[in-house]
Amino acid sequence: MDLNYTEQQEMLRTMVRDFAQNEIAPDAEERDRTGQFDYDLYRRLGGLGAIGMCYPEEFGGINAEFLSYCLAVEEVARADLSMSWTMLVASFAAELLIEGSTTEQLGKWRGKYILPVARGEAVGAGGITEPGAGSDTAAIQTTAVLDGDEWVINGSKAFITNAGLDNCPFTVAVCLTDRENRQFDLILVPTGTPGFIVQPAYRKMGLRSKDTRELAFEDCRVPADHVVGGAGGEGRLRIVQGLAKGRIALCSSAIGLHQACMDESLRYAKERVAFKRPISKFQHIQAMLVDMALELVLSRFIRDKTATLIDQCQPHMKEASMAKYFCCESAKKAADRAVQIHGAIGYMDECPVSRYYRDIRAATIADGTTEIQKWIIARELGC
Repeated sequence: MDLNYTEQQEMLRTMVRDFAQNEIAPDAEERDRTGQFDYDLYRRLGGLGAIGMCYPEEFGGINAEFLSYCLAVEEVARADLSMSWTMLVASFAAELLIEGSTTEQLGKWRGKYILPVARGEAVGAGGITEPGAGSDTAAIQTTAVLDGDEWVINGSKAFITNAGLDNCPFTVAVCLTDRENRQFDLILVPTGTPGFIVQPAYRKMGLRSKDTRELAFEDCRVPADHVVGGAGGEGRLRIVQGLAKGRIALCSSAIGLHQACMDESLRYAKERVAFKRPISKFQHIQAMLVDMALELVLSRFIRDKTATLIDQCQPHMKEASMAKYFCCESAKKAADRAVQIHGAIGYMDECPVSRYYRDIRAATIADGTTEIQKWIIARELGC
């Protein structure tokens, strides 16, 4: 398999990298300190075409390969992991509409929801995780009962990204629509719908400028035609299939942070002098840098391979879990090593690696924990 990037992929990556380093990175520390999301900055990111680049042209994209999108996510995360997670969740939510909606629904939602997401003018949210149902999506308890020409939704979602942002016009919620047969559907819930309650933002260890909230549904009524693709009980299947792809986008963000840890650590190790020589000359420091560099190369290889399988419409469930497991765990180790190389200054918030260390901790939990990925891999191996 040839994993060399095409000329277009290199061009897209360079374009996003330049924007990320010049526009996103400079104020990342300030956004982390205040927990504020920069709407104008995000809109300009959308103006590059990075958010919806894989969408068909009629939905604001350029029909780019999924690997190209992964490279863009990586470069954004290299500057600010919070911004990259906002981007990939928004992109995923709109993609659920593009891939699952009927022609009639797309006619209604294209201009209202999908195009604004592609342009960075809006974000979307996916309401999947619940207080008692994380990786076990079959345990979802939020219900939707058809009452005339409306669905009545009751339940709650936890740890949801983007729903509390001012530019989030919709959430795609996974709802139990048939209790007896345990069937689920995806329902588009417009922000502001009576009974749809967006709770205050969580206080978090990291990812502080990424919006994360609990959602409550209390007799929330939405039109019957807001079931994505029409009622049929395929909602959970679509999410499970989508999560495999989403894990590659998330591990791409981990690779971006891993690269940032490498950049900062190598620079600091060359500049920091102890015992009359740069600490990069000491074997223990070299060993940490070598491990970071090796695992970064391996992370990109497995990510690129899996993204290529997706682009070729080949089976990729096992590879997606392998990539999620390896890339996120490697990035977490890289952040730990980066703090260790920096010493006391690495523990201080004015040092970027402090933010990297706090931010990356969520990567081995979100979109299926490392332990769940191991279980999936074992299952795919036939264990």
